Amino acid sequence: MRVRTHLALLAAVVFLPVILGSAIAIRLLLDAEREAVLRSMQELARATVLTMDQELTAALASGQALTTSMALFRGDFATFYSQAQSANAGSARHTVLLRADGSQVFNTARPYGASAAEPTAATRQQVRMALGQGGPSVSDLILGSTSRRFVVAAQTPVALDDGRRMVLAQRVYADRLNAMLPGDVQASWLIMVFDRTGSTIARNRGWHQYVGHPPRPELMAGLRAGAGIVRIDSREGVPMYAALARSPLSGWTAAVGVPVAELEATAARAVSLTAGTLLCAVALACAGALLFARRLLRATEYLGAATEGMADGWLPPPADLRITELNTLQKVLHAVSSRLIRLEAARQRHLAEAQAARSLAEAQNRAKDEFLAMLGHELRNPLGAISSAIALIQMGASGQAAERAHQIIGRQSRHLAHLVDELLDANRVLSGRVALAPVPLDLAAAVRDVALTLQTQGTTAEHTVELDLAPVWVCADPTRLQQVIGNLVENAAKYTQAGGRIRVSVRQAAAPGMAELVVADNGKGIDADLLPRIWDVFVQGKVLSRAKGGLGIGLAVVKSLVEQQHGSVAVESGGPQQGSTFTVRLPLAHPVPAGPGADAGVDAVPAVPGRRVLLVEDNDDLRDMTCALLQSRGCIVMTAADGRSALALAARQRPDVAFVDIDLPDISGHEVARALAHQGGIRLVAVTGYGQPDDVRRALAAGFDLHLKKPVRLDELERALGEPDPVP
Repeated sequence: MRVRTHLALLAAVVFLPVILGSAIAIRLLLDAEREAVLRSMQELARATVLTMDQELTAALASGQALTTSMALFRGDFATFYSQAQSANAGSARHTVLLRADGSQVFNTARPYGASAAEPTAATRQQVRMALGQGGPSVSDLILGSTSRRFVVAAQTPVALDDGRRMVLAQRVYADRLNAMLPGDVQASWLIMVFDRTGSTIARNRGWHQYVGHPPRPELMAGLRAGAGIVRIDSREGVPMYAALARSPLSGWTAAVGVPVAELEATAARAVSLTAGTLLCAVALACAGALLFARRLLRATEYLGAATEGMADGWLPPPADLRITELNTLQKVLHAVSSRLIRLEAARQRHLAEAQAARSLAEAQNRAKDEFLAMLGHELRNPLGAISSAIALIQMGASGQAAERAHQIIGRQSRHLAHLVDELLDANRVLSGRVALAPVPLDLAAAVRDVALTLQTQGTTAEHTVELDLAPVWVCADPTRLQQVIGNLVENAAKYTQAGGRIRVSVRQAAAPGMAELVVADNGKGIDADLLPRIWDVFVQGKVLSRAKGGLGIGLAVVKSLVEQQHGSVAVESGGPQQGSTFTVRLPLAHPVPAGPGADAGVDAVPAVPGRRVLLVEDNDDLRDMTCALLQSRGCIVMTAADGRSALALAARQRPDVAFVDIDLPDISGHEVARALAHQGGIRLVAVTGYGQPDDVRRALAAGFDLHLKKPVRLDELERALGEPDPVP
């Protein structure tokens, strides 16, 4: 055999393992590329399910919160309609209350009392299923009988006090869920969501055309089998791979489809590149073998000539015998390896984002559950005490037992009002929407006033309160400063056992230009794991007595109010049973000399007996009780349950003072105030459960002289009756 043949065989023997290895690598590459894309599709499907579950969880939580309404329990559907509208404010949900036969009591998407269409068979079926399950559930896709739009519902069965069973549904339009589908995907990818029956709820392409329709049979079979990856043809006729993920909450299934051609294209390009490179390498190897053979022949001829020349005594001139090495496929394999690493990093990043989103949702859900449990506990205690006291009175109790029952009702009612006020006020403070009016004031005097008030109320009656107060003037809002001091002292009393010591000191801080308020106690202290979170909202330690517990927002309000007034807060504790020390620093201000009568105080103006009072209130019980209170103060009381009756009564009787509810069944209390203002000489007092600053401004703009927030205390009624008319 010639040298060229030997070299060709040698090249073939050398490259045969390379070719086989490359074929295996190409196969592995193709599989790895496909698996990476399929994993990405599955993660996207699970992320889509998680997005839908978050919306449904919020709807279920909202519905369960609404089922606790006493207005619903009593069958006061008009009031409950208003509550449901308020609860859904700012969301895309609406509330539907359904009877057992599927007919609507009301739908917040329409005015209260508006007639509703006959319920569809699907609606009746969903109501029967919800009542049969006995707990919260998520419906399949429903065509609304009134709106004629596709909706899904988070349903909660409820039982009224008269024994009727109904279903409270928080409905979400299907187009809202469709808008929540991930948008940052390739245009060729198809994302779909199906309910338990296989009806299309959401689709990122052609939603209006296919909503409510089942998928093709091969995808429907995959939905029923719960398969992870299925091969399907889309409705547009495109062959696809589809990744499926099912929600444990709703039973819905999300499908992410990628065209087969696109899935194979990336791997096919890599295969083509690898194969082309391999062919070039073989050609170069053959060319190199030929070149080497030629050089080898030349070298052989040169050696033969040299041998002959040595025999003859002469040497041929030197020849260049260099051989070029073959290139390997290492660079190609390195390029492919780098691409796989990038794809894996992207998959890990997407997985981490999905896990972070899930962790955030779970943390928010836990925080919501903890807060609702705490709020439920705080509300049930006073409600239970009030119910027991009322039952005792209804059984005919008299004497000390009846008096104690009345005291319990009054005390627990004030406690309930305090909880509601605390929640509303905390929302304004923590969102920075509270208006502050800082003025120079004596911090020591403010502490003395708060300490006296808390002692009078009995908050610190079981504790020894020591005051170490140096006159220090600060620039702060007087009302909010007292709130800060009161919250800190109440917090110290809450976590200090009876007979414990609370020390409040005021001095000029070491930091220049700052005053320092320190509240220290020898109570149960703060655990090390709780200390960094003590200023967070809804965070609180375990109180000595749950009866003295709160909602965990007092310290968060303190921090927000102090920082809004350019101050700072700090807390220290040596650990359990070592007490705690809270420090507040506020900017110093120059003292303001007291004017004449500065310490005289302002006493409440006594009620004027014989005043003619018009009471406009649509709640029968509240109207009767307020009327009784006013009559007990010597007033002549006229009552009305709606706005038009009140105007007719005022035209005949001419009252001196009018207490008007804002939310009346026929016309607004603002309209009543404007009409009564034209008569002149009538003091107009707004009585309402709306206490935001905008509500107060609207009431005053409508002509009211005063604005009182429900529940109204007796001293507030007396001041409203007795104080002189405001000067314009």
